[in-house]
Amino acid sequence: MNPTETLRQAFQLFEQEHYAAAEQILFDLLESEPANVQALHLLGSVAMAQTHFEEATIVLQRALRLLPESAQEALPIRYKLGRAFYELGRVEDAFLLYRALIEAGHRMPELFVAASAALQAMSPSGKNDTQAIALLDDALQLQADVPDTWHRKAMLHERVKDWESARASLQQALRLNDQRAVYWHDAGAAEHALGDFETALKFYDQALILDPDYVDAHVSRGTSLARLRQYDDAIDSYQRALKLKQDDPEAKLNLALSLLVLGRFQEALPLYEWRWEGRSADPYRHEAIPAWNGATPLRGKRILLWAEQGYGDIIQFIRYAQLIADAGAQVVLEVPANQLPLLASLPSSSPLEMIAIGEPVPAVDCQLPMMSLPLVCNTQYREIPAAIPYLYADDVRKQAWMARIDALAPRTSGRVRVGIVCSGNPGNTNDYRRSIPLQQFAPLAQARADIDFFAVQPDLREADAAWLRTQAGWHWLGQGIGNFNETAAVLSCMDLLITVDTAAAHLAGALGLPVWIALPFAPDWRWFLNRHDSPWYPTAKLFRQQQAGQWRDVMLAIKAALAISDFSGR
Repeated sequence: MNPTETLRQAFQLFEQEHYAAAEQILFDLLESEPANVQALHLLGSVAMAQTHFEEATIVLQRALRLLPESAQEALPIRYKLGRAFYELGRVEDAFLLYRALIEAGHRMPELFVAASAALQAMSPSGKNDTQAIALLDDALQLQADVPDTWHRKAMLHERVKDWESARASLQQALRLNDQRAVYWHDAGAAEHALGDFETALKFYDQALILDPDYVDAHVSRGTSLARLRQYDDAIDSYQRALKLKQDDPEAKLNLALSLLVLGRFQEALPLYEWRWEGRSADPYRHEAIPAWNGATPLRGKRILLWAEQGYGDIIQFIRYAQLIADAGAQVVLEVPANQLPLLASLPSSSPLEMIAIGEPVPAVDCQLPMMSLPLVCNTQYREIPAAIPYLYADDVRKQAWMARIDALAPRTSGRVRVGIVCSGNPGNTNDYRRSIPLQQFAPLAQARADIDFFAVQPDLREADAAWLRTQAGWHWLGQGIGNFNETAAVLSCMDLLITVDTAAAHLAGALGLPVWIALPFAPDWRWFLNRHDSPWYPTAKLFRQQQAGQWRDVMLAIKAALAISDFSGR
């Protein structure tokens, strides 16, 4: 059999996925013709089909050494070599190879797509995403009718939170191919991020028509239902996902959140432990230290309780440290450095040792993240430990702030001081749902003539600062608030705090101060549903959106409450 016939036979076996037979024929051919480039090329393809990428790189590089760099036959070999590099995690090598081909004038759309994927992989943080999108734009200029390229571009836009552009790219992908469930699912994710939950549901439903076993679509459908406060239907979607994939962490965590907001603690808290397993899960620190299981006696033991999630979560769940100390344990608290002075005020039956995150951890017998404490302490919805205050402002700092506030707005008989916190951390994924432009608080000044308003936040957003400068009777107290001890002192100078759902709400509640909290239509689970008080914070009053994204009615309700409130006891 001549070499041409041998190659044809090997190629037929390759197409029929008889890889071992194809390899043997090619090995035999290369033994007699070691410089046969076509045989080496095909052998590299056979290796890649079997995911033997290391072998593929060796064979393909051997083929390239036999060819002039400008040879047309070298182009597909270099392209495959780049793919092999990429699959081996050698993404820098892959990108450099693709870039060299592009710079040499090869205008193949797949080269730009491959270069984009390699560039993206070089920076998991996303710093290369803008350049990666530009490469996909080059590919689409060459060939605009490839739905997968539009989809890739949409995923990059999603990574940089450019949801409008993601939506537009996904519409193009669906126009070209509306039979791929993943396109419908990801289009739903874009609509969800943009706040159009009804449309998101329609897209998820279409994905499930095409693929009824699509686990992520069931989970995503549940998240949009939860945003619409259709929690029973959301729970059903998560349970459907778990029937298909019983240990799916996203389904279990989101199921937990829907059960928690309904107050179904017994079902929810064990599932909430899956928060460490999801795609965007925080790292579980101190895993080398045995975790306390809630059953082993703690008397005489030393336990590390460590902070997780946001500042407000720490303030909320630090209350459990008292219970652990009462059980006879020596408690070490690991918290952010800017909360140390405040949390040192936590009373306890035995001294609490505190360290900042990042400092050396002393010898302990066991550990537990703080938000696992409700589970191990067997917390019930109607038996939440809520003795307040459990945190205290520093008297010296309070007096210093009182003098500063008096200079801004002298304290005359009958005047009321109201603190305002209108926004939280802009990096929070739900910030757009909870933060409110400061200007929307303006109607509160019409409630009564005896109020001085104080914006109590160190980082006032530019638009809020500009509005504040034009308002009489409104003052900014951001300068000088460097830690939570200072914030506690400022809040203690107020007669009332009105705030969005951020750490200040938890701090005021823990200090036992009057606090009114403006909540979005679908609130964080800890505020539950259909109640205007909080079992976590007896001094809190909740004002809830009746329509998603609509704060006007909330402000009118707060205005009415201000008009009739009696502050004489403060």
